[in-house]
Amino acid sequence: MINALGLVETIGYVAAIEALDVCLKSASVKVVGIQKVGQGIVTIEVTGDVGAVKSAVEAASDAVGRIGTLRATHVIPRLHNDVYETIFKKEEAVFEENTQVEVQEDIVKKETQVEIQETSIEENTQVEISKNEKIEKIKETIEVKKELPEASSDKKVRPNLSKLSVKELKNLAKSLESKMTYKELNSLKKEDLISLVDKFYREDE
Repeated sequence: MINALGLVETIGYVAAIEALDVCLKSASVKVVGIQKVGQGIVTIEVTGDVGAVKSAVEAASDAVGRIGTLRATHVIPRLHNDVYETIFKKEEAVFEENTQVEVQEDIVKKETQVEIQETSIEENTQVEISKNEKIEKIKETIEVKKELPEASSDKKVRPNLSKLSVKELKNLAKSLESKMTYKELNSLKKEDLISLVDKFYREDE
């Protein structure tokens, strides 16, 4: 149960802040609210022992009179529980609700940041994989060109096909017939590859 409630009503926010500051400095009281009623009217609410609240309200009245307009003051010695529940519990519930909303918004922001970071990492990883794939294809092309027999640059000169390896035969066949895929060539045996390459040479002659 609150011992006493002190109310200081001013016209103007500056005067209200001055009143609140004086209340806290002049006696052992606690702030429970600052209400903006409208049309420049502001009410400050403090609680504590009856003597402390009365002393704080009197000091605030003198301070407000020097810098602004004092509208009214009042001290309720023994605030009834129902009044406390009606005034302050509602405010506490609103404060808790706002706090929960802020916490939820903060969680959503953090989750969004994590998702953005994960998406960025995935995109960077995909880009890196794409670069690596291009590099591997370039390397394969270079290796294929290196492994081609010297005679492959001139279709009229036929190398000794039986002395070539399967891989060399495949590369030679690919160089003579660009429409064939490596998948198609991989399904052929050495004898088939020799026949195929020989056929390409004969067609070229």
